[in-house]
Amino acid sequence: MTRVCVIIPAHNAVATLARTMVSAMAQTHRDLEIYVVDDGSTDRTFDLAHDVAAGDPRVTILRQDNAGVAAARNHALARTKCAVTTWLDADDLWHPTKIERQLATLRAVPEPPSFVYSGYRLIDDTDRVIPNFRTLADVSGHTPCRQIATNFFSNISSIMIPTHLARKFGGHDPRLREWGIQGAEDLLLQLQLSTIGPAACCREALVGYRMHRQNMSLGYGRAARSNVRAINLVGELEPRIPAWVLKLGRARTAGYALHMLRQRDTSGALRLLAELFREQPGYTVLTLLLILRWQLQDAKVAKGFADPDIGKRFSEADPGTAPWRGHMILTRRHDRALDQADRILATSGSGDVCCLPQTA
Repeated sequence: MTRVCVIIPAHNAVATLARTMVSAMAQTHRDLEIYVVDDGSTDRTFDLAHDVAAGDPRVTILRQDNAGVAAARNHALARTKCAVTTWLDADDLWHPTKIERQLATLRAVPEPPSFVYSGYRLIDDTDRVIPNFRTLADVSGHTPCRQIATNFFSNISSIMIPTHLARKFGGHDPRLREWGIQGAEDLLLQLQLSTIGPAACCREALVGYRMHRQNMSLGYGRAARSNVRAINLVGELEPRIPAWVLKLGRARTAGYALHMLRQRDTSGALRLLAELFREQPGYTVLTLLLILRWQLQDAKVAKGFADPDIGKRFSEADPGTAPWRGHMILTRRHDRALDQADRILATSGSGDVCCLPQTA
């Protein structure tokens, strides 16, 4: 049986950590090495982790001075001897079969993947499923261009990676925190991995991704800048990725400006849009128009794709019924072009991977 490393970073997480740990400890795949890393908490997180572990020999509780989520994850990654590593944020939940089903996907795909991810459902503070404002999408295969251009993300709680590949890039990059833009460490590692091997998808919603006011992702301005920096870093790592793909990926962070406007952060939204217009004006305008079109038609479209388990507790929801709608706000032209760019990138050892004119 494959032993799997589970890493749970936690900072002041007493409100949710117990439920998170239980969802990891209750996995049907029992051969686990679970690390809970207390990242300098000032509440009872450390003591609570010991209480929940309750003598389970699979669980190790670590402690460090507050250094950020990347450092906490890397602290445990450096210790494990497991062949496979997966992460679980301290406010998220797993379906009991999450690891079992992802391992099955890992073994079933014809080409060894650089990572395996699953679908997810958004949950509220009471663990109930709420509507997902993003769509689930399958990016199986060699798809770095598609992942960059669509700003596709699953979330770190849904990712499973061969440990040696996670270490290839040093784990999660702590520099984002040093630069004051912590938040896209998950996306950055995923995109780095996408440049060296295919993605594999387990098309079930096996993760409950919690939405609440304390979510790091709700710092929209910082999240946008963190995503842009992650995209730029991957562009430097793989120079064959065409410039238009990177521009499209950066432009899609314009959606954060709309969230900022809803929070009445008008000045922050305008600053973000000004930065994006300065770098890629055409693609930024296109993105905003596509978002507007999506929002106008989404209520009508969603009737045919509604999640039947909204309102249920995550533990009671059927992982197989979550709708997979594909990528939002993507033109058919760019959809075809991204497929072509990824095909060229996968089959060429050199050369310009470009199949769209630089018109935007």
